[in-house]
Amino acid sequence: MHKRDTFELPRKTSYVYPIHSKLPLALEIRRYLKKEFAFCAQYEKGIIKDDDPEFLHQYRVTLRRIRAILTLHRSLFDPTQVEQLKLAIKNLMQLTNLQRDLDVYLMQMEHYFSLIEHKHHLGLARFFDDLQHQRQKTYKKNKHWLKSDEYRTTYNEIALQLKHLLAIDNPTSPANITSINRLLTPLNKKVLKLTTAINTETEDSQLHALRIKCKKLRYGLELYASISDQITLGITAKTMKSMQSKLGDFNDSAVQIDFLNHYLEQYKKAGRRAKAINLLLHKIREQHANNKQQLIREIIQFSKTATNT
Repeated sequence: MHKRDTFELPRKTSYVYPIHSKLPLALEIRRYLKKEFAFCAQYEKGIIKDDDPEFLHQYRVTLRRIRAILTLHRSLFDPTQVEQLKLAIKNLMQLTNLQRDLDVYLMQMEHYFSLIEHKHHLGLARFFDDLQHQRQKTYKKNKHWLKSDEYRTTYNEIALQLKHLLAIDNPTSPANITSINRLLTPLNKKVLKLTTAINTETEDSQLHALRIKCKKLRYGLELYASISDQITLGITAKTMKSMQSKLGDFNDSAVQIDFLNHYLEQYKKAGRRAKAINLLLHKIREQHANNKQQLIREIIQFSKTATNT
């Protein structure tokens, strides 16, 4: 394929909050959300052309960031509008969930094959053939959706809702570092509270909850990167990004285990394919358990350090 026939992944400008701006914080956040959402449209052609799964991934990351920032600043806006927007954006993203999951599995194909003996590779190949087929069906469905009038109407409605997001509580007051710290502090406390509760008996669900909070705090800290020296939390965006990444990898393996179990329930429990998947499940569960204990040790160390800071 010629280079001219492929789309380049859009380069995103960082819409960092300008601390010297005279605009109220609510209006700055609304402007940020509008720009972020408008950027989603730049990924659509790449998703439709389907040369690189990163287009869909970044489209979804952008939507998640919008929801996280909206949630973080919900006290600045009309609560009914905020909930409507969060639900609309969630629904928009959920339609692509399966395609993204299948992309992740297919990108790990080589790793999966390396986990089991060569004599079981034929059974695993049949499994991946099935995933490829499912992925193609899901992609065609999403492609049709993205090119439809219904999608464009939904997208434009969300853009309009963001444009008219109503600021409350004296929206004309200029923004200041005190109000920003006040917004970030409760989320910071939740992260620290969750980390202090982590121990060797921690359930996967607790780590999942921590991952969600770390992600939201990271997005908030990244938004205010230009004034990071004035943020009084003691936790940096870099630290949250690192922890979120490790928690995300752990969560991915948990999702893979659930997916493989569900897959086996729908197919014969005998045969080469089932044998290969059962062997793969054993390896992934083993890795998942080992990674969990390592992750817990790192979180406990983080909690001790953060508490003593």
